[in-house]
Amino acid sequence: MKKATKIELKNNERVYLDFASQTMPSKKVLAEMKKVGAFNFNPANLYKEGLESENILEEARTKIARVLGVREHEIYFTNSGTLSCASAIFGIFNFYKEKNKNNKNYVKPHIVTSNIEHEAVLKNIEHLEKMGEIEATYISCDENGLIDPVEVKKAIKENTILVSIMYVNNEIGTIQDIKNIGKKIKEWKKEKEQHLYPYFHTDAAQAGNYLSLYIDMLGVDLLSLNGSKIYGPKSSGILFKKEAVKISPFYFGGGQERNIFSGTVDIEKATGLAVAIEEAQKKIKDVKFLEEIAVKRNTFFKNILKNIPEAKLNGAWNENEWKKEKIGIVREERIPNRIPSNISLYLPDFPSDEMVLRLDNKGFSISAGSACSAKSDEYSHVIYALYKNNKKVSAKKIAQETIRITLNSETKEKDLERFTKVLKEIYYKFKK
Repeated sequence: MKKATKIELKNNERVYLDFASQTMPSKKVLAEMKKVGAFNFNPANLYKEGLESENILEEARTKIARVLGVREHEIYFTNSGTLSCASAIFGIFNFYKEKNKNNKNYVKPHIVTSNIEHEAVLKNIEHLEKMGEIEATYISCDENGLIDPVEVKKAIKENTILVSIMYVNNEIGTIQDIKNIGKKIKEWKKEKEQHLYPYFHTDAAQAGNYLSLYIDMLGVDLLSLNGSKIYGPKSSGILFKKEAVKISPFYFGGGQERNIFSGTVDIEKATGLAVAIEEAQKKIKDVKFLEEIAVKRNTFFKNILKNIPEAKLNGAWNENEWKKEKIGIVREERIPNRIPSNISLYLPDFPSDEMVLRLDNKGFSISAGSACSAKSDEYSHVIYALYKNNKKVSAKKIAQETIRITLNSETKEKDLERFTKVLKEIYYKFKK
């Protein structure tokens, strides 16, 4: 086992630039969690403490439902975004298979997704496909990391039961046009006179801090959310599921969360998650808040290019799209192409894992692609997908030499300036 690199810096000298990986719970979240800590009994019990805990849990559910514009019983608490995504996929599949188990003309179901989804979606769909349980279509993104809604519609077949397209990509920060994808799915249903399938699921783990989660606007049937990405507690999440959508559990136990997610619900984390969702969705109404993050990010990126001209950005980019007068993210038609906090940076001839470690030794926390698979020897499937059809470049090489930097509203400009200086020193000193 490799020993961790010894770091001489004090904690207050370190700079965290990996907010897409994890955020720390906000002060308000921690305060509200502390308030209910004394009542953190099993909400399934019938005695006084259990009933009080159940009331607290339902208050949290109501808060989230209000923000998303849905009914309380359409919100299910989970312990992660991964479990939420897996439950949407397996839940839809399991119900379909159970419903048709006695059908002599059983047709193997089909699922549509993209080739740049998070592993929480891709791995589960790939598993079902390898087991011979489903057919799957993986829609390719363009070089900007965007999925064409028209291609989604083209991919739907008579046996398609689910379309799962992420709202915001976790590696390159690109925003998919979920609203128009939803419209294309509805168009297909109307044309084929289909009233049930396919359902539409979106992984919204990276979206909550910058984009509206209002369900009627998005037009989705299922939505997954992760608390640790929106300044909420770790190991917390939700699955929104429309009442009309039928799913079956893929594991069993005490039957909590209306038999979908068995296991005692942690009301402390549920409370913290509800506050985090409220806070995040309140902040995005302040267009100045969003613009300031984008301006900081844009200045930072330009400074990197000035110091390292060889560097290149992966994914869609428009430095003006988050300007106050141009933002239209709550109920308007236009959406930006990239969240304002993300930089996916290709540094030619410098392995990304080595750069992460060298920057770590200098006091900077970043990641190479997705932090969820950061210790894997595999290269980023997202970055590879951007360039796989470009014969002028090596998609694999770019994927192996890309780092991800994500900041937030509290990131200091002086720290970004110091980061750029250190990045330049490391790059030109150790470049292969």
